[in-house]
Amino acid sequence: MRVLDELAEIKSVVNDYLQGMIYGKAEQLHGAMHEKCMQAGHMPFGLEFISRDEFISEILKEKPQVPGSAIPHEISLIDVTGDIAIVKVTDACFGTVWTDYLTLLKHDGRWTIIMKAFYDNARSVNGGTTPGN
Repeated sequence: MRVLDELAEIKSVVNDYLQGMIYGKAEQLHGAMHEKCMQAGHMPFGLEFISRDEFISEILKEKPQVPGSAIPHEISLIDVTGDIAIVKVTDACFGTVWTDYLTLLKHDGRWTIIMKAFYDNARSVNGGTTPGN
């Protein structure tokens, strides 16, 4: 497969992830994230490690944006080596700005997110520090 095709497929998975998260669409998140996907990052209450299904459950408790509304985001990095890729995406949702490092794996001809590390850019996190202070 050509590199441009691979990049398009990776961007499509990231788009499904963003739409699923921001519009509250569980089926898009299930499609974008491997069933064993884990994620970790600091929350105001401490370090959080959660599974894909726990993440989706928490997302569905949030007030979703109207489907089709703008998704403020920027993909600033896509790095591919063979069947793995890293994507850095910054997005604004749920009252804050997140930086996500998504690890994707191509398995059975399809890219999926297998790991996610996140950083909350706007809230006081990681022991009370605020980014930029």
